[in-house]
Amino acid sequence: MHNRRKLRRHSKLIILLILLLQTAIPPSLSAMDLMEAYTRAKKSDPLFGSSVYEHEAAKTLSKQGRSLLFPLIQASGSTSRYEFDVAPSVAYQDFTGFQSGITLKQSIFDLSRFYQYRQYNIRETIGDVKFASAEQDLILRVAEAYFNALAASDLLKLIDTEKKAVSEQLERAKRMFQIGAGTITDVHDAEARYDSILSKEVENKYNLEIKIQALKRLVGMEPDGLSFFKEDIPLKAPEPDSREAWIEIAKKQNPLLKSYAYNVDNDKDELKKNKAQHLPTVDLIAGYTWTNTVSGLVKSENIAYKSVGLQVSIPIFTGGYISAKVKEAQAKLEQTKKTYEDALSDDIQKLTEAFLGVKGGIAKINSLLTAVRSASTSLDSNKKGLIAGLRTIVDVLNADRDLYDVRGKLLQARYDYIMSMVKLKFQAGTLSEEDVHMINQWLQTR
Repeated sequence: MHNRRKLRRHSKLIILLILLLQTAIPPSLSAMDLMEAYTRAKKSDPLFGSSVYEHEAAKTLSKQGRSLLFPLIQASGSTSRYEFDVAPSVAYQDFTGFQSGITLKQSIFDLSRFYQYRQYNIRETIGDVKFASAEQDLILRVAEAYFNALAASDLLKLIDTEKKAVSEQLERAKRMFQIGAGTITDVHDAEARYDSILSKEVENKYNLEIKIQALKRLVGMEPDGLSFFKEDIPLKAPEPDSREAWIEIAKKQNPLLKSYAYNVDNDKDELKKNKAQHLPTVDLIAGYTWTNTVSGLVKSENIAYKSVGLQVSIPIFTGGYISAKVKEAQAKLEQTKKTYEDALSDDIQKLTEAFLGVKGGIAKINSLLTAVRSASTSLDSNKKGLIAGLRTIVDVLNADRDLYDVRGKLLQARYDYIMSMVKLKFQAGTLSEEDVHMINQWLQTR
């Protein structure tokens, strides 16, 4: 009995200790920041994982192309049974013949092979720039998913704060009605506003869940929490502060544009390769043979001999195949050029939108900060006017709604500014892990 009481006391102490530890450890320590989200996405995102293996495959292309310039060496061997049905018995006897040898073929002049070799190198370079584009695309997608979830979370907290404020006004309207200082209309208006906020809260809860799931798909896990922006994030204008300068940077550094430009080079060599098939080719042929058979006759001794020579091939008639391939290559080259022009135009448009988004975002945030201060002053004035009998509950509710509306716009403007800056660097081709570190410094755990 004593042991049972002692065990119960120990159990209570353990439970109390667990509760104290849970209270002592703030849940914000497990909040996921942007850098952690990016690091996890590099390991978990299937799209980026696919790009990694695509890049690994592309790394082999230059070696494949280099093999076209090296000699081809082949070893061969055969054995055959000869049985003569009709033949002079003296000269022809049944026997088993064998032959083995090694041959070497080295291309000396073959322009089509040379251009094919260059194409392999270009395709490997395309693989490199496409992987660089995939790395930047991952940063962009992680930033979008993270800040979409963070914005939805912050908006839900803002709605919760607004709900509490409207609930207070509803209680005040009820008290004023009970003492005869207010009307039933004020109570109904406050109830309608409160119900509207509840509806908005439900809608945004579902929206937050959707955004969290989108982030989970990238990082491979559902975060326990997200870090949040500090109040004093720097609002910097784009550097350089010129759209044309950013366009020039994009032309030189955007990896996706580079891949389109390299595709043009590849198709130029494809055209040259097909034209070169009209030209003759020259190959060095060398070999060593060991056999016991010559012209179907067995020799009493084995024979071994070497051979060295040149082989010239001149295409005379291919049924129009080469001419058709040349025309096809010409058409595809023009198509690739137009594709590059379209990609450049699209990049310039998106870059312009991001550039103006950064500049416009700074002005918008500053104006909304002023609007928040004005709305806060208006709400305070209406509350004082309500006490003095100069304002109604509806006036206070309207002022309260205006304040939280402009706070919501300010919240969204901050995230729009950050994403415009990320998109600007992405379209210019300069987005890197350093930018993730920089933005991550603007975050803190709750």
